Amino acid sequence: MLSVLGLIVLTLVIYRLTLFFQSETPHFYRGDDSRLRYVGRFDFSEGNSPKSWAPGSYMECELYGKEAELFLNDEQRFGFLHNYIEIVIDHKYTKRIQLSEKVNIISLFKFSKPGKHHVLICKNTESSIGFIEFLGIKCAKLLPIKTKKKRLFEFIGDSITCGNGSDSSSITFGKGSWYDYHNAYLSYGARLARKNHADWILSAVSGIGMQHSCCGMYFTMPDVYTKINFHVKSKSWSFDKAPKPDIVFITLGQNDSAKQMEEYEKAYLSFLQKLRKVYPKSWIICCTSPMAKPEYKEKLKNSIQKVLQLRRKAGDQRLLFFNYQNTYNAGYDQHPTISQHEEMMWELDDYLNQFLPTL
Repeated sequence: MLSVLGLIVLTLVIYRLTLFFQSETPHFYRGDDSRLRYVGRFDFSEGNSPKSWAPGSYMECELYGKEAELFLNDEQRFGFLHNYIEIVIDHKYTKRIQLSEKVNIISLFKFSKPGKHHVLICKNTESSIGFIEFLGIKCAKLLPIKTKKKRLFEFIGDSITCGNGSDSSSITFGKGSWYDYHNAYLSYGARLARKNHADWILSAVSGIGMQHSCCGMYFTMPDVYTKINFHVKSKSWSFDKAPKPDIVFITLGQNDSAKQMEEYEKAYLSFLQKLRKVYPKSWIICCTSPMAKPEYKEKLKNSIQKVLQLRRKAGDQRLLFFNYQNTYNAGYDQHPTISQHEEMMWELDDYLNQFLPTL
């Protein structure tokens, strides 16, 4: 017969074994779990599954286990076209995949031994293809995420800022659809934010302009900036509840007409006034287009500087100007490639580091 001490030891062993096996049993955690951290324009108004349309929006979490699965809905707005996402494990293992179904169950990782892991899921495609909806994540244990206080960078722009036309890793340029070449995660803005230990928001739409949009688009950025999915018919985004960016980068003008610079300047001035109301303390850096040819880039430079001068005279001193020195257009439909997005990031980062300690 076991002694009293033996019974205590046996009980403790059984208890610890029970805890161990329970910790290894996968559990499903809903998309609205507080341990999942969302950055960007997400809609939490419908049920337990946050939705996002915007390129570059992302979810991150920390979990324990040797495997994990992600449950994700794809809007399939056009019936046969699917969103792309970036999966980043432990800040270093990355893969870009295209969703294939309306409801997608995606294996995030499988390791031989359980451990603690960091997961980031980023929407690579822009809002026009439709939303992705986070249904939940399945793993042994979802952990409270530990993040240091970060800066927040917002990038307002067009297809360049979306990261469109940049990625031919899955399908050769010209062989697929426009959405096959999107990579918001590796865009210059998301790269710049990560380089400077900041979160990022990409408020961008392909073809859009400040005063004039291309490709049959009937609205401009000032028309849709307040919308959750950057379309005039969608619900409004709540700026009051959202965190305020430390720095806002505006890169709009590639799709505006070179013959209407006065109208461009008026629209730019009005947009800055409205932006300042929702972001009273943010620094705003106004940039020329990295795709523009030298002649047009010079026109953008002159117009933007003229607008900034007017705003400074009105008392707004938290404004800076940046002019891209090089032209980046080696990708699909003369957009920057992934490698050129990295070059753009370094060009912008060199400028930013002159001011970042004081911003």
